[in-house]
This record gives sequence, C-alpha cells and structure tokens, in this order.
Amino acid sequence: MTWLTTIVKRVDYLRGRYEAFRVRDAGTRARVLEVLDEVRRKELKRVHGRSALETAAFVDADVRYELYAVKDKQKDRVVGCVRVTRAEEIAAIPGSREEYYLDRFPPELLARTQVFTRLAILQAYRKTAASLVLLRQLWDDAMAGHSLAALLSCEPGLYAGYLRLGFRPLGGVHQAASGGFRIPMVAILHDREHARRIRSPMLPQLARLEDPLPQEALQWYRMLEAREGPIDPGVAFYADDSPEDVHAALTRGLSNAGRAQLLRNAIEVKCRPGDVVLKAGDGGRQMGFVQRGAVQVEVGGRVVAVLGEGELLGEMAVALNTARTANVVAVGDDTRVLLLSQTCLDRLKDPADVAQVWRNLARVLATKLPRARE
Repeated sequence: MTWLTTIVKRVDYLRGRYEAFRVRDAGTRARVLEVLDEVRRKELKRVHGRSALETAAFVDADVRYELYAVKDKQKDRVVGCVRVTRAEEIAAIPGSREEYYLDRFPPELLARTQVFTRLAILQAYRKTAASLVLLRQLWDDAMAGHSLAALLSCEPGLYAGYLRLGFRPLGGVHQAASGGFRIPMVAILHDREHARRIRSPMLPQLARLEDPLPQEALQWYRMLEAREGPIDPGVAFYADDSPEDVHAALTRGLSNAGRAQLLRNAIEVKCRPGDVVLKAGDGGRQMGFVQRGAVQVEVGGRVVAVLGEGELLGEMAVALNTARTANVVAVGDDTRVLLLSQTCLDRLKDPADVAQVWRNLARVLATKLPRARE
C-alpha cells in the first residue's frame, strides 16, 4: 500500500465515509446478496447450497444469524458484508465442529462465541477503510452483546491479515469442504494486552471499555495451550533465506525489492496425501510452488501431470484470469507447498519487475502447454 493510499484511507475513515450496520430490511439484504454474488460466484467461482449466503460447513442447516453490511455513504452503495452466527447454533453439526474446532469449547463459552462467515468486500474497496469500519462495528456489537470470542476459518493467503487484527490459530490447517486449505482462528475479544502487543486496529474499541474486562475466554485459551502446548497451525511464513530458490521459476531476474514484494506473506503448508491444494472450478488467484515432495494435476479424475520440487502450480488461472480447470492434489507423506498471497503480483512496484515476472510466467506456460496436449 503506497503512502498516498494510506492517507486517503485514513481521511475517509475520519470523515466517516463508510458506515457499518445490521441489515434489517429486504432492500439492503438484496444489495448484500449482490455483493456476495459478485465476490463469491463471479470472482472466486464459489458457492455452496441454495444461495451465496450459505456456508459449506453448515450448508443445509436452518441456522439463525445476523447479517451486517458496510456502505459507502458517498456513493450510497453497499460494498461489503459478513454473516454472524452464534457458535452454539452450529455446535451439533459435524461439519461445523470440524471446521471451527468447536469441540475445544466448553458449552458456556460456545454460548458467548460468534462465528464470522461470508466476509466479503468488493474488489474496488479492499484497500479502503470499508473493511476496518465493518470489523470495528462487529467488535463493538459483540462486546455490547456480552460475547467473549469470535471464530472464523481463513485461507492461508489471508492468515497474516487476520493475525494483525488479533485472531490467533485455534488448530491446524485442514482441508476445507470446498477444496483448498483453511486455518481455524479465534479472537479473544477482551484481550487488551494482546491487542497492544500486535498493534491491532481493534485497540481503540478495547481502550474505551472500563476495567475489569471479562477474562473467561482468555483463561480458556491459556488452559488450552497449557494442556496441548503452543497451537501449531501447520503453516509458517516463508523465510526467504534458503540457498535453494524453490521459487526461482517465478522470481528469476527480479530485483531484490521485487522479490521481497512478491514473496511477502507467502505461506508454507504441510500437506497430507490426498489434500486438494487447488480445486477445479475455483476462480481464486492463489498460486504457489512445490517446496518438498510432489503434487499431481488431475482433470476429470485422470492424472495429467506430476509436479516436483520447485515447479509452479496454479499459475494458469492467474495468468489467464479464469477458473481452474484441474485439481492439484498432494501425494506422498512429506509434501509441502509454498502458497503466495492472492495479491502478490499487484504488489510489484517497478515496471521492470512486473515485465520480468510476466516473462517468467510465460516461460513456465510455454513449457507446460505442450505437455498438457500430449
């Protein structure tokens, strides 16, 4: 994010350009569904169940929820949303228990824990203050309603962003019902000390609260760590200090700054045999490398290629801006992949680096396309 973008974002926030609120009327609900349709169906090519509001972990359940929206008041347009569900509402659903690690919660805490799903911001607004305004409203209302914790399940590419907001891993990375990986995360809403330590943007919400703050959720998390040890999410931020450049196919020829920009927040993921690293039909922009072991590319259940260490995966959908046409599946007992952030290409500042990375992508595609036709 450039300094100018940061200033504009701050000014918009201070001037109150964006407003977040509970959805209470049919007209706003319809506009929220339009946002979800654009983000989930058209951009990410993902939808489960009968509508874009439903979630794979509880797709057929009749679950009560609150719907929140964030609005650009200057343009009178809904630009983002989130669905909020009480954890106790979904605690009896097997898919939900697995997705959000609900078995780790005592019943009294489940009743005071929220689950955030269908968090979506229109692409044109992702570098604005809209998401911050929405999340601060969620924090305010949650604490006003005596909630103690909030849960979500995020993709590896979003892990760093949620850590900065104050969420912490609740369990290991796992295969999502819709394919790809998810990391269960929890925010202890009243943990002012943690918010200060990480400089969370939620700190102003906590600073307004009078002491003593509720401690039940924090005590539960500490007991969980004491009983099971530090929680290992099964992912790690990539340290670009290896003498072997596993990412050379993409970073070859880049400046040091360009290489750092491209690999910022890259995540190493441990895979189990059969894990679907990337799923056919997914329109996500994520791509990565085989760091160790191998993955196989499957089309219609048929293996069309096997990729080994250092080979690029998922680049076709990124380069052509299309939905994926194949599953990429981990094989072997010790496969690791390096997944790049969804915005990795957009972060490149130098036109020379931009041109070089696209030359690298073209080189990779040129070697793979003949193999795909065989």
